[in-house]
Amino acid sequence: MIALTDKEVEEIIEIAYSTSESYILKHVNKKEFDDINITINLTRGSDSFDIDINIDLDSDAQLPDDLAQTAIDLSLEAVDEYVEKRNAQLD
Repeated sequence: MIALTDKEVEEIIEIAYSTSESYILKHVNKKEFDDINITINLTRGSDSFDIDINIDLDSDAQLPDDLAQTAIDLSLEAVDEYVEKRNAQLD
């Protein structure tokens, strides 16, 4: 894999963030949360990158047990799709 550009890193972070946020807000009304904290850390090497997504949901409402993890999984899938398309264009 060719190293990511700064613009691609920003795009990947935005994709991961918006995918997580959209999924969460589709399933629970924003008014139910005191705070939604989505943290994305992306570390890149010369030919790869690692992405870590952490979601902290602060709410008094009963939330589905797997809400944050499902949002993370969907975000990672969206990032994988982005990278696959990017790599196909570079070939």
